[in-house]
Amino acid sequence: MSCESSRRWTGGTGKTSRRTRPGRRSTCPNVARPRSACHSAPRYWTPAYVERFVEALNRDDEFQDTAGSFSETIELRCLDTPDAEDVTATYTFEEGRVVDVDLWIDDAPSDQMREEAVDTDAIMARATAPYDVWMQMDQGEMGATEAIASPDYKIDGSMMQIMSNMGVFRGMMSVAADVEKTY
Repeated sequence: MSCESSRRWTGGTGKTSRRTRPGRRSTCPNVARPRSACHSAPRYWTPAYVERFVEALNRDDEFQDTAGSFSETIELRCLDTPDAEDVTATYTFEEGRVVDVDLWIDDAPSDQMREEAVDTDAIMARATAPYDVWMQMDQGEMGATEAIASPDYKIDGSMMQIMSNMGVFRGMMSVAADVEKTY
């Protein structure tokens, strides 16, 4: 997917909104494609992948048992995807289920995205890493603890709250690894 603008996609609500830089027009008609348009596995960190990931989280019994009453918002940011984009996916959980997703995609490097401060009143944790680090975690080459220790992986938020919810983060990584995708 190639795009000439920054754009936002909100999953689960059917709403699509775009954040477009002045003087630029979006040329991406398939920001949120219907299921029938996806005949093959989506690429990691695309809107189609995020949609499948949310569906998998919400139907995975083991994750649901782990997440239990987890009702927080987590923001994951992937820098420098193969499409030369930066992506932010903000997942809102209620009672262990994802009830909303806000997906922001911008041309890499997105100064606006990369310099955006974390709103710790709204977001429990934000994790930022380059695409290759996310791919290593997804393929089981790097665990959550190793990622946190890596200089290429940045996590923002209350470390006490993050550590007390490591089961949720590990569960998300496990479910993500099982979602069919390409890299």
